[in-house]
Amino acid sequence: MDSSNEPKTALRRMLRQSRPGPESQHEQSNALRRVIGDWLADREAGVVGCFAALPGEPELLSLLEQFPEMRWVLPRVVGAELAFHEVRNSRLDPGSFGIREPSASSVVCGVDEIDVMLCPGMAFSRDGVRLGRGKGFYDRALAGARAIRVGVCFREQVLPGLPREDHDQRMDFLATPDGLISCG
Repeated sequence: MDSSNEPKTALRRMLRQSRPGPESQHEQSNALRRVIGDWLADREAGVVGCFAALPGEPELLSLLEQFPEMRWVLPRVVGAELAFHEVRNSRLDPGSFGIREPSASSVVCGVDEIDVMLCPGMAFSRDGVRLGRGKGFYDRALAGARAIRVGVCFREQVLPGLPREDHDQRMDFLATPDGLISCG
């Protein structure tokens, strides 16, 4: 991955400075959990990939308690890859890049077993392009996934268009506080 890509680097810099404030993030996270929860309730997703929020990202972990019948998996950084591990609750360990992760001793789940992947990102476009943080972890993981890909974002993170490279993996849907957007 070329993290020195100038248009993406400049866009990431701008996006870091234009994040919604803490109160708006809290309100939008609540709305996102309702949107995603309603959508998951209508699906037969056995395995759901989720993420532990970094500052400036939507907080989704209470969905684990809302849908205990589903098998939830969260990523751990292992070298240059993401390994997905089963979690039963939101108790996580400190991990790479300041990201909370499941315990290394928890059950591993192959990316090809995941039915729905909830993906973080710095920005998304309505046609499913995702701008990540520049390390390529999710692009590499999604390349081998059969999962329905759902970009999870605040309103401010949906942009009219984004630069895209061949290795960038597209989303099937965007989950916003205002509802689900089909990218197909």
